[in-house]
Amino acid sequence: MTAARWGLERIRALLEALGHPERAFASVHIAGTNGKGSTAAFADAALRAHGVSTGLYTSPHLVDVRERIRIDGRLADEGALQMLAARIEGLDAAREATYFEVTTALAFAVFADAGVEWAVVEAGLGGRLDATNALRPRAACVTTIGRDHADLLGDTLERIAWEKAGIFKPGIPAVIGEPNPAVAAVLVARAVEVGAPVRRRGEDAEVTDITVSSAGTGFRYRSRRWPEGLVLRTRMIGAHQATNAGLALMTLDAAGVPLEPAALAGGLQRARIAGRFEIRPGAPVRVLDIAHNREAVAAFLATVRAVRPPRPWVAVVAILRDKPWGDMLDMLRVEMDDMILTLAPSAPASRRWDLVALRERFAGATDVRVEPDFDAALARADELSGAGTVFITGSAHTVGDARGRMEEYEEE
Repeated sequence: MTAARWGLERIRALLEALGHPERAFASVHIAGTNGKGSTAAFADAALRAHGVSTGLYTSPHLVDVRERIRIDGRLADEGALQMLAARIEGLDAAREATYFEVTTALAFAVFADAGVEWAVVEAGLGGRLDATNALRPRAACVTTIGRDHADLLGDTLERIAWEKAGIFKPGIPAVIGEPNPAVAAVLVARAVEVGAPVRRRGEDAEVTDITVSSAGTGFRYRSRRWPEGLVLRTRMIGAHQATNAGLALMTLDAAGVPLEPAALAGGLQRARIAGRFEIRPGAPVRVLDIAHNREAVAAFLATVRAVRPPRPWVAVVAILRDKPWGDMLDMLRVEMDDMILTLAPSAPASRRWDLVALRERFAGATDVRVEPDFDAALARADELSGAGTVFITGSAHTVGDARGRMEEYEEE
């Protein structure tokens, strides 16, 4: 396997060598800067609530690579994964493939072997040249567009939107969640260009009457099918999760799934995905939230203000160096009582932020500390917070490393 590279030729060769497992099931494809993982989780849970067998492919994982590949809500069987992985690694087509391409082919092969009826597939990076774009889904959704991975996707929202919209295909419904009119216009234009019928959040369906608490999120979902709206709830916390749930329903509806209100209510209530305002009770309370870019930090802080867990609020933060960490820290500092800046052990050395620069930036600050040792940072946060709340945030590496040190929730 090789390092990350753009292009679809390698994944297509892999899938051909495997007998095209991606054609064995119906699917929906979800891309976007933020919200795509949660939207995928909602779509998967809603399908399962309708009695459909599902495969769910998401990335990245937090602790166990099997988190990326789930069947009917559970981690894929380790033995089956190892057997198929060995088969794939023995293929000539795998020699030049990237890790993500091999993992994508593995997911599709696992789903085909398991006989799933539907797969919910989250794009990795971008959309147009992402390995998952070898799929031909029943519907494709782009959630929202933010400035992330600018070195690969472009330095404007419009350029990033163009890349994400590369998942739109002729005759396949394109669901658009982006609220910014100028950016949404790029997505719409790309869909029209390829001949994909468009459904837009705010026009074809909308989410209103949102309520947020530590127990979850309530909302009303209105669409052309349900003009009076369905009153729904989810355990996932935050106003943005109501929007993500609405996009999941729009996508399934566009894909032709016959949705029933009672099944939707049950499915959305059971949906979950780790590391999205995940509350661990105790003293202190711990909240894990990936919040890996500006938009995600803004959503995280809005949720903090809505839920208002016990104070003081102490944040343990480790952000990758290629992110806008200065802006992100400024946003967090406004709300937090204390911040401890650290290094996530699993983050690649080349992407870890510069602690010297952090010490210089916050020299003399009494509310910001730099502690390179991750375990020491967590322990210090517990001391500072007491019976308050510790927030662990900044990247998937940060949350995954913290979560790996905690007792895991039992799978559904």
